[in-house]
Amino acid sequence: MNITFRTAGIFGALFGLGATALAAIGSHALAPSLDADDLRRFGLAVALMFVHALALVAIAALARSTIAGLLLTLSSLSMVLGVLLFCGSLLGRALFGWPTALAPFGGFALMLGWLMLGVWVAGARR
Repeated sequence: MNITFRTAGIFGALFGLGATALAAIGSHALAPSLDADDLRRFGLAVALMFVHALALVAIAALARSTIAGLLLTLSSLSMVLGVLLFCGSLLGRALFGWPTALAPFGGFALMLGWLMLGVWVAGARR
């Protein structure tokens, strides 16, 4: 397994940890202080972070058992970037009132990551 997939696995684990911690903080400490829109943004960011954490860990596991190739590498990098931009943007808005200008780029990166993963799976030889 090369460094790219080790990194994907590490980011997946960190995103999983972060999503779990944020869910606990959000439900106990932040829910009373956030308005409905910010609470929705916060919940969406946490849910997407967790789903993509699992996807990144799965990509890292796939890379251990097969020749990964460029598509799988780009898929993992795209998902890491997408979580950072999309979830980070929504969390920044919910918690600090920051603009969500980077969210569309992050959403596109997430979709692109899933597309590349699907194309890689469809063409995988085993």
